[in-house]
Amino acid sequence: MYKYLRIVCSIIAAILVTACIFILIYVNIPAGLAVAVGALLFFVLTLLFKYLQEEKEAKQQGPAAQKEQEPPVQEQPLVRPFDDPDKKD
Repeated sequence: MYKYLRIVCSIIAAILVTACIFILIYVNIPAGLAVAVGALLFFVLTLLFKYLQEEKEAKQQGPAAQKEQEPPVQEQPLVRPFDDPDKKD
């Protein structure tokens, strides 16, 4: 359900951003800013629904699946800046 709400909100936000440009050009600034605020609201709703969807999927998979998805941490060798690799001490 969150997936569909995300798609709908993102489409509405895109339409409002496009409408905002034309309203700013042809009507007036306060009306354009009001439409821009509406677009921002729908964008925030898109992010909220994405977060809720990921949280729901994480609960369904369980804690064991979350540990498998985390990439292992690889340690990199320490390299100091400005060291000449060809120079031997």
